Amino acid sequence: MVQDYRQNQIDVVAADTAASQAVRLLQVLNGRAQDMQAITTDLYERAVLISFSDYADAFRRVQEFLSFCDVIESKLEDMPPVTREPILHEVTAVKVRAFHALLRGIGAYLTVLDKRGMINFFAQAVFLMQQDVLAEFRRDILPNVPPQLIPENMGMLYDEVEQRMKQMLDRCIDVPDFRFET
Repeated sequence: MVQDYRQNQIDVVAADTAASQAVRLLQVLNGRAQDMQAITTDLYERAVLISFSDYADAFRRVQEFLSFCDVIESKLEDMPPVTREPILHEVTAVKVRAFHALLRGIGAYLTVLDKRGMINFFAQAVFLMQQDVLAEFRRDILPNVPPQLIPENMGMLYDEVEQRMKQMLDRCIDVPDFRFET
């Protein structure tokens, strides 16, 4: 999923502390990206067999991975552009690929869930949170990603997943929100 971190054009021996730390984070990112690839592949390929809690857990784990990508990006802010840009490009590319794989897995699972006819009582809360995460990624992250890093079918996949999620939300039992009642 991630190109080998050694392909980045950074001389780690001569690099400052921040660059060395960023390369170490890329090493960790490489391992976690492989884990995310396994999670999203499993979600996509075994959508028929996965329970709702496993689906929600897979989403949560990918969301944590995307947050880890954000941490790496924040560590790069003070680096000189010549050092920062190749690392940032790699982190952005892996982040978009992980999110695209997540969208594929969500789409497959929601298709299966729609055919099951029954929806978990607590699904509404999960779907609302996921809907927010999807909208935030589309609104805040994707516009800043170079077009060549965005998979060709991502927009169409996004639309499909958002539509399926809305259908699932429409089928959920409306759970009253007691937080604001007096």
